[in-house]
Amino acid sequence: MIPELVKRYEAGAITAHHLAVQCLHMVDPDEPELVLAQLPDDILAAIEKFADEYTPRGMSTNFGVIPAQDQVSAAMKWIGEKDVSLAKPK
Repeated sequence: MIPELVKRYEAGAITAHHLAVQCLHMVDPDEPELVLAQLPDDILAAIEKFADEYTPRGMSTNFGVIPAQDQVSAAMKWIGEKDVSLAKPK
């Protein structure tokens, strides 16, 4: 499913933000790499941007329910550990 979503993003059918949120919904907090390792760096950067603005109880998106806090936290931890942070200068 992830490769198909990435193809749709690369074809311009969905935005980076949309793909980031969709992928965060699929993150297993115990094994975030199963989803995140399949994503290009620009989508990981979009996840970081979303996480910077993430407010668990007061946020809404065009995509319905937002990802759970543990999903977002696990994704950010994985991205940080893999040193693939692109959204913020080092």
